[in-house]
Amino acid sequence: MNWRSGLLIILVLCQSGCVTLFGWDIHAPAVLSQLFYDKVIPGKERVALYLPPDLIAYQSKNRGGRFADPQTYHVGEAFVPMVIEGLQYAFQEFILMETEPTPDILKRYGISYLMVMRIKDFGNRVTLKGQAVELETVVLIYDSELHFVKGIKARGSSDAQKVFAKKGGPEVNLNAAIENNVIATIQLLQDYIHENKE
Repeated sequence: MNWRSGLLIILVLCQSGCVTLFGWDIHAPAVLSQLFYDKVIPGKERVALYLPPDLIAYQSKNRGGRFADPQTYHVGEAFVPMVIEGLQYAFQEFILMETEPTPDILKRYGISYLMVMRIKDFGNRVTLKGQAVELETVVLIYDSELHFVKGIKARGSSDAQKVFAKKGGPEVNLNAAIENNVIATIQLLQDYIHENKE
């Protein structure tokens, strides 16, 4: 193979969006599987969600081990649509707040619970047997007066069983970790709301 053939292969890979000259760019499909709908039971609560502007841009360059290729996980771009879809399904009335909330806005729309999502940590573990990734988030819950009432941590890992019919590849692992995080987040939120109903 001459140098022109090698350069052509690199350019094709770069165009595909999977690899850069210095490592892998990993984008998840951002799709919830049937497992999500099997595990989450919709509730009748009215909730609102505010996503900080920097959330969608969240990336991790954790390569998972000394000998692994450099990797950039585009976590936020997949997490945002998946958490929105999950909350829309899980709560009967769901409001996505696109501007920074104020007590007046919360009262005007009759919002009892405002959730603010943050990504706390992203872990990547590469071994000879394969790879597993983990996503940890924090949900900050505020009342209608915009007073902080509780913080809930949730974790999701690609190690969980039966996430997708066929597991494999960093994109699928990222998607699985996000989905399991969204399931855990929703279940914890629903538990908190049920326990604190007046």
